[in-house]
Amino acid sequence: MSKQGLPLTGSDGQGVVMELSRQHRTEYEAIERAVVRDMRGQHDKKPKYDFSRQSDSDVLAACEVATEDYPACYVTPTIGHVQVIPIDSGDLESAVGVEEFVSQRLRQAGRKVMLCESRPFQALYATLMWLWVQDPRDSRNRSAGFGRRDGAGQGDLIWTMLPEDFGSPVHATRRADALEEHLGSLPCTMEEMLWVFDYWTPYAEELRQYLWAYSPTDVERGRRLIQILGPEQVKRVLRFLADDYWGRYLGWPDLVSWSETGLGAADVEFIEVKSSSDKLSEDQRYWILKNSEILKLPFKVAKVHRVQRIIRP
Repeated sequence: MSKQGLPLTGSDGQGVVMELSRQHRTEYEAIERAVVRDMRGQHDKKPKYDFSRQSDSDVLAACEVATEDYPACYVTPTIGHVQVIPIDSGDLESAVGVEEFVSQRLRQAGRKVMLCESRPFQALYATLMWLWVQDPRDSRNRSAGFGRRDGAGQGDLIWTMLPEDFGSPVHATRRADALEEHLGSLPCTMEEMLWVFDYWTPYAEELRQYLWAYSPTDVERGRRLIQILGPEQVKRVLRFLADDYWGRYLGWPDLVSWSETGLGAADVEFIEVKSSSDKLSEDQRYWILKNSEILKLPFKVAKVHRVQRIIRP
C-alpha cells in the first residue's frame, strides 16, 4: 500500500513489498531465536522430560525383581480404579480391582494373602518404637499438637511428645545408642513380641494417630506382620524405618502372600500389583531400590495384562 492507502503497482511497489518481506522475516527469525533460548533455559532449570531417568523395566531388572503376568478381561467404562474379570467369564457382577483379582488367584492356589501397602508398617513402627521415639530422656522432645486423624471429636487436638527432628536421618544418628538399646530389648521369640505389641498398643495410640495408622485394621495388620515376618525380620524393618522414617514410610507393596504351615508363615512374598497402563510411582521405585540394597524382602510385581475388553451395556 502507498502512504495514501492505495495499492502499490509497478517495480517500485514490488521493491517495497520485497523489502517489507525481508524485514518481517528478519524480525520473525529474531523472535524465534529468543523463544528457543527461553525454552532451553526453562528446560535446563526444570526439564519436562528427563531422559536420564531409568525405565520401570530397567529398575526391576537392576534389582532382579521378577514380574508375573495375570491375563484378564478389562471391564469398561469404570469410574475410578480399573476393574477386571477372568478371561471369557462375562460375569460383570464379579468385576474387581486388580489387587483383589490377584489376591483371588493366589487364594485359589492355596496361599494366604493380606492387603498391605504402608499403613500396617506404620502401625507396627509406632507400636514397637514409641518408647524410643517419645523417650522422655531425649532433650529435643517437645509437646506437639495435631488434629485427630480418625475424624472423631472434630476440632479436638491430640497433644503428645515428639522430638523436633523426628523421622529424619539426623534423629536416628543423634540417638543411635538409644536405638541400639531399644532394638536389643525387643523380644526374640514370636510369642513374646506379640505380647509386647499387644501390651504397648494403647500406649502407642497417640503416635499411631500422628502417623495415620489409627484404625483397628491398621493395628491388626501390623500385628499380623509380626507373625508373617518373625521377630528378627521385624527388627530389620524397624531399623530401616528409624534410619529415615519420612523418606521410607511410603511405597510398600500392595500385598503380602505366604503359605501357612504348622510352624507358621513360609514362602513369604511381597507383591506390587499393576494394571496394563500402570507405572511405578517414585515412592515405589525408591522402595524397590532400598529393599534390594537393605531389607531384601522377597518381592515381585504382578502385572494384570488386558487381553480382552468388555463394555458394560
